[in-house]
Amino acid sequence: MLHWVKRQLVPILCIIGVLSPIIGMSLIDLYYYSTVFGWIIGFCCFVTSYIIVSKRPDDEEKTSSPSASET
Repeated sequence: MLHWVKRQLVPILCIIGVLSPIIGMSLIDLYYYSTVFGWIIGFCCFVTSYIIVSKRPDDEEKTSSPSASET
C-alpha cells in the first residue's frame, strides 16, 4: 500500500491542487476566506509535486550503460 501511494503521490497532489480551489469556493458561505485558503492549498500541492518530480531520479540514468570512464 505504501509503495502504491509513493508511486501515485504526484497525481494525487495534482488532483488535490485542482479540487481545493473549487472546494474552497463552495465553502464560502461557511467561512469568508475559504476561497483564499483553497487557492493557497492548491498552489502548495502543485509546488510540492514539482519538487518531488524534480528531485526524482530519471529512469534514463538508472538504465544507461556504464561509460568508458566507469569501467
